[in-house]
Amino acid sequence: MQQRINCRKKHLILRNEMTKAEVEAKSQQIISKILETSYYKEANCIYGYYPLGNEADIRPLLKQALSEGKRVCLPRTGADCSMEFYEIHSLEHLKEGAFHVMEPAFDAALIQNEKALVLVPGVVFDREGNRYGYGKGYYDRYFYRFPNLYRFAICFEHQLETDELEVSETDVKMHLIFTEKGI
Repeated sequence: MQQRINCRKKHLILRNEMTKAEVEAKSQQIISKILETSYYKEANCIYGYYPLGNEADIRPLLKQALSEGKRVCLPRTGADCSMEFYEIHSLEHLKEGAFHVMEPAFDAALIQNEKALVLVPGVVFDREGNRYGYGKGYYDRYFYRFPNLYRFAICFEHQLETDELEVSETDVKMHLIFTEKGI
């Protein structure tokens, strides 16, 4: 457990030291790689996230998906530590939710599309697809409920550990990892 905590701290420090210009440039490189995939091109529903702090900023991708007529959904967390995805039609109609994360408004429609492409943030990843988030397990619990969702990890290259992360049986692996340097 201490290994997870220390690893998260180290990577949060590295990410927080990035300038806004670095975040923007590297995020755009990540987005370009995602847009080129057949997974994105064939997806009719994208589950995304609203970036918190210096997370990779996928808002331009979400806007493009909306302009292409794709369904776009963002997560909303509940007091019971649950997470669900709700459809949005614009990034302007969000509200601040738990942990200061922007979430869909309360009138948004709940969507459970098991063929959606999910863009997943995190603090640290390894090259085997393992992920450490912020430690609350929202995404892992969601993926256990919907195991057929295709999971794309979104992170910066410095968020990748060369050694395999120490994981538990409740941790869910990502299918692909996208960084500014590659897939």
